[in-house]
Amino acid sequence: MSSSRKQNLKSLMLQIAKQELQKEEEERVAEKEIYMAEHCPELSLSSSIQELQIEDLKQKVFDLKGKFKKPVLRKVRMSADAMLQALLGSKHKVSMDLRANLKQVKKEEKEKKKMSSSRKQHLKSLMLQIAKSEIEKEESERAAEKVSYLNEKCPPLSLGSGLKELQDLCKELHGKIDVVDEERYDLESKAKKSTKEIEDLKQKVFDLKGKFKKPVLRKVRMSADAMLQALLGSKHKVSMDLRANLKQVKKEEKEKDICEVGDWRKNIEDKAGMEGRKKMFESEA
Repeated sequence: MSSSRKQNLKSLMLQIAKQELQKEEEERVAEKEIYMAEHCPELSLSSSIQELQIEDLKQKVFDLKGKFKKPVLRKVRMSADAMLQALLGSKHKVSMDLRANLKQVKKEEKEKKKMSSSRKQHLKSLMLQIAKSEIEKEESERAAEKVSYLNEKCPPLSLGSGLKELQDLCKELHGKIDVVDEERYDLESKAKKSTKEIEDLKQKVFDLKGKFKKPVLRKVRMSADAMLQALLGSKHKVSMDLRANLKQVKKEEKEKDICEVGDWRKNIEDKAGMEGRKKMFESEA
């Protein structure tokens, strides 16, 4: 076998051995990973990492707050024009001074309301003319209504040439007069009845006012006994005269004191000597 052939076989054997070693190493690594996965599960550090990040951010915010303190805001009085000028700059042209605008509006209204005397006189004369024309129209309408009513109720007489026609006309007129008289009588009786009722009611109201007048109340000094006597009548028996009762009680107390004390000299004489001591001893016993 030539040397080249030997070298070629040797290189092939080395390559095969190398591949076999690599396969064995890969199998060992795979077995190791399987064993570690079964016996040593992975730790869930995601939440703990997030918490650590949040704590770091809070610490940074706290540090920033310590460095940059919030300034104390103060109230600043600023008009609307100044505020709009600060916001809009040169674009702000309309004035927002409400007082000045209100004064301007009031001034314009006063100028509008002002009217010259000649204008007032002219308007007054026009109003009088219009009122006069309206009154004339009303009067003409009333006259026309009156004429139409009379034409309806009082037609013109048609006097006939014969006697019979005149008699018939007179009978017809008498019948109409009777009807009108009946209506007039009914209306008068109704009016009299209503006026009489009104007068009766007025009289009743007047009588009621005269009978039941509100009395003028006056202050009356009245003792307790008199008040109870007026309210209860014969049932009232206990005296409520406090002054008399008080005097009577004081009098009874004085009489009791006098009876109890008696003559003080007599008491001293009774208590003097051996007999008095003996009496005191017996009374105490």
